[in-house]
Amino acid sequence: MNEEIPKLDLERSRALLVLAVDTLYAQRHGPVPGAVLKAKVIREARLQGTSFSERELGFKNFVEFVRTTPGISVQIRSGSDMLVAPSSANETLAAYAHPLPRLRRDFWRAFIEFPVPNTVRLYDEVEDKVLYEDAAIQKRGVAIQPISRDTQLEWRRQFAGEQPDDVKNALLAALDGGGSSPFNDFARRLRENPPVMHAWNRYLQKLITDQVAAWANEHNIPAERWSTGTTYEGPETLRSRTVSVGQTMSQRAELYNFLDSLPIEDLLQIRVPLLWVLKVTRDKR
Repeated sequence: MNEEIPKLDLERSRALLVLAVDTLYAQRHGPVPGAVLKAKVIREARLQGTSFSERELGFKNFVEFVRTTPGISVQIRSGSDMLVAPSSANETLAAYAHPLPRLRRDFWRAFIEFPVPNTVRLYDEVEDKVLYEDAAIQKRGVAIQPISRDTQLEWRRQFAGEQPDDVKNALLAALDGGGSSPFNDFARRLRENPPVMHAWNRYLQKLITDQVAAWANEHNIPAERWSTGTTYEGPETLRSRTVSVGQTMSQRAELYNFLDSLPIEDLLQIRVPLLWVLKVTRDKR
């Protein structure tokens, strides 16, 4: 007679969930999709000789269980899975919550490049151009205030503070090490760890987009003026949506996005033809 596998109680389930979020976030250097997280929790529970079920704990679904667990932040993405991160990484999580408009290159430069003495930056609405003009010369246009050096340093410190300790310490050391260019030192550290660099690029994109959008809203400048109309959704989404020749790759991307949106319990019910399994196995030899 088989013994019934003991079920995790609420306290141990939440402890396991928090540990899984911390572990996956440290590995990915970014938010964790809910399906990936649930699979991790179930797997870790089995390794402990126990089982996990949010329904057995009185929750209607996994999202409700995660949302009511202290120490975890959640973002629900419309038409897709939730994203999860430690509560200490709220800003990084927010950067992944929604697709971001891709800024026009001239607007990006106008806001991120440091101020130049005796020079003003203006947006000419008639010519639809960003202009750099001598401050002494009066020229019509909407003034652009570039983001200060101190603010951009603080952004980097905030991002570093939301990373695991080993990454955080290295990034803060680059910023506070007294080098001639903390920005270059910070960038060098990022290049040493591509996943962290991808997370920083997304983080920076969100912050600058917020600045440009607020400026545009204040001056009644429509979004189509400062964005290209395409979106930036992070490295994982971009990989699944790479433009390629032929219909096959497009269909594959759509399938991957669909599978990623399924709850793990539904995903496990999908039947895979044995012929397909054999083909994949042979192709990998």
